[in-house]
Amino acid sequence: MQASVQTSKSHSFRFEPVVRGLVIGAFLVWTLGPVALIVFTSFKDPIDIFTGAPRIIFQPTLKNYSNAVLHTDFLRYFMNSVIVALCTTAFSLLFGTAAAYSLSRLSIPGARFVSLGILICRMVPSIALVLPIYGLMQNISLLNTYAAAIIAHTTFSLPFVIWMMQSFFADVIVELEEAAQIDGCSRWMVFLHIALPLATPALAATAVLCILFSWNEFLFSVVLTGVNTRTLPVTIFSFVGAESVDWGGSSAAATVIMLPMIVLGLLVQKYLARGLTLGAIKG
Repeated sequence: MQASVQTSKSHSFRFEPVVRGLVIGAFLVWTLGPVALIVFTSFKDPIDIFTGAPRIIFQPTLKNYSNAVLHTDFLRYFMNSVIVALCTTAFSLLFGTAAAYSLSRLSIPGARFVSLGILICRMVPSIALVLPIYGLMQNISLLNTYAAAIIAHTTFSLPFVIWMMQSFFADVIVELEEAAQIDGCSRWMVFLHIALPLATPALAATAVLCILFSWNEFLFSVVLTGVNTRTLPVTIFSFVGAESVDWGGSSAAATVIMLPMIVLGLLVQKYLARGLTLGAIKG
């Protein structure tokens, strides 16, 4: 009897890693499969792209990259995306961090309802706000400018920053701030010299997510920007013609667009992991 119990335990012990490996493998195929398909397509000639069965073995070419990067205004659109993403992240962190600290520390009447309202604003679909924001930008003569895209992106990034940073500030030890105030520090000095340094991992994680959202945002960019302020996601849409799609060029452009975000994620992955789990455990 004891031997059979031990045998069943050993079988269950061996079965769990297999199931875990299958689940992880399926998740990797689901997430990395489309990325791998885009990268492979970017190195293919049209004759290899439009075959009936996908060709795994083919003669790689860099023609798609040269057509996408050198023969268009790709570099200008790249700089446009950098400007919009960095400005959006800067404004969102500047105002969102201060608002989050105020909601978590100051005695604001109805702070819980304010936080809930901010979270609800983030849940509103972007498609529902395109026309109102377009009309607003048209009335104040900001269409086809960087400011229009930055304001629109900040509209959705700011509630996210407040929601994320508020939970992080709630976990900062209040006694440290009280001791600093006893020593003569003002609330503003406590915020700058105590709360912000302790929340550095959270700031890094939130900043990366803001940059990622602005970098990949398409809807507001295609509506609010013009020829001179167009961002990279809109550039990929330009490879779609009236009668055909340049799959090689669009895949090459998509690969180049992904690279900065991948490099950024690798550079800050330590802070990203700490920041995303900073407010997860209380005790």
